[in-house]
Amino acid sequence: MTRITAIFTLGCALFASACVHAQAPAGSLQPGARYVALGSSFAAGPGVPEQLGDCGRSSTNYANLVADALDLSLTDVSCNGATTNNIRHTPQNGAAPQIDAVTADTMLVTVTIGGNDIRYTASTFACAGTPAEEQCTANLDQQVINDAVSELPSKLAATIDEIRDRAPQATVVLVTYPRVFPVDAVSCEELELSAEDTQYLAALGQTLEDIFVSVSARQQNLIADTYVLAEGHGPCAAPATERWINGNVVASSGVRYHPTAEGHEAMARLVLDALGRE
Repeated sequence: MTRITAIFTLGCALFASACVHAQAPAGSLQPGARYVALGSSFAAGPGVPEQLGDCGRSSTNYANLVADALDLSLTDVSCNGATTNNIRHTPQNGAAPQIDAVTADTMLVTVTIGGNDIRYTASTFACAGTPAEEQCTANLDQQVINDAVSELPSKLAATIDEIRDRAPQATVVLVTYPRVFPVDAVSCEELELSAEDTQYLAALGQTLEDIFVSVSARQQNLIADTYVLAEGHGPCAAPATERWINGNVVASSGVRYHPTAEGHEAMARLVLDALGRE
């Protein structure tokens, strides 16, 4: 077991109810209700048509699809590169902390955050295309990553606590990061990573998933878990239109190692399912 997986091993086996998208009483979500979407690029939808502004937000990311399905009034402040700090207290790209968008009358909040805290996507980008005989991840600052992994559960929990403080009536849904590394990731040529780097980064992605599941279970949040449904939808899925996530080559939409338009549709379906509205 690697260091990063040893740090956090609680997952779907312990919290099965969280993994099957427990239903929530969402009767308060009437048409026109205020909905705030928070998160990083996996929420924003870079490369997914149509792009809006400088943060990589798409007009058809999962938040917009959920808002359209439920006729909600959406404020989407998700942004490329965001961390939990950018949600809670640190401005980004000249914009206020994302949580400032959460007001007392907010009735729904979705959150996809944490990958940048632990350098998940940045490490994947850094290692993509490294020759097979080299091990890029050996050159990463793994101690910094391990420390960030250790801190993420409390940071994610604190983020949710602050959302609830600002919007006591809101339903909060954690939306997981779609699985970048399928079960057979080492044989997925679209990843363009060495076997060693693939194994390390896949373990880091699994750890991120485990943190989402465990925090959701402890705090009794709803979870829309695309990660656990990734079989057949990874970066090597055929046809490409079945891919929820890109490898190092963009399949149809989105950017490298990020959700495709189909991935955002899957996330939206699972948010609706978690809310008991599909």
